[in-house]
Amino acid sequence: MPSRQDMERLLRRGDMAAWADMARLHRSRVIRFLCGRLYSTDQSEKHAAATALGSIMGDRELVDEAKARDTLRRFFWALSEESGAVPFGAPEAIGEILARRPELQEDFLPVLLSMLYTEELFQTGAIELGLLWALARIGPSPSGFPTTARKALRKMAESHPDPEARYRASQILAG
Repeated sequence: MPSRQDMERLLRRGDMAAWADMARLHRSRVIRFLCGRLYSTDQSEKHAAATALGSIMGDRELVDEAKARDTLRRFFWALSEESGAVPFGAPEAIGEILARRPELQEDFLPVLLSMLYTEELFQTGAIELGLLWALARIGPSPSGFPTTARKALRKMAESHPDPEARYRASQILAG
């Protein structure tokens, strides 16, 4: 069984093939470790964890569609106010999974996009930046986004008080 130190070293290396090998033997432990790292205040560690988690979830031999859908539902639940969770890293994980499992985008991308323009779903701070990071990682052309999402991104790019949010929104719009 991999130790926490082994997984921490692997996270710093960013070796996706090694994550897959480890997950083949200890999938649940590896996924739990990576989900825990989504809460990191170190952005590079959080993004590395999201990327590794997306890589594992994207491997159809390791994770079937039902498990991937269930994982996405859990992350979306964490983002809901009702859950009471602090969903740090949830948008990034969602973005990585959807980037690697495009067949799930039809069901889940509209929900993620609605967080840009549906008042009850608005996020702020680190979660909002995570949402923008996720949308950039998914990578579809914004021209395919609903008009309301494109308008929200345009507004963020032009007038969001956080310069990083403005930059990320403008990068998404640039495609």
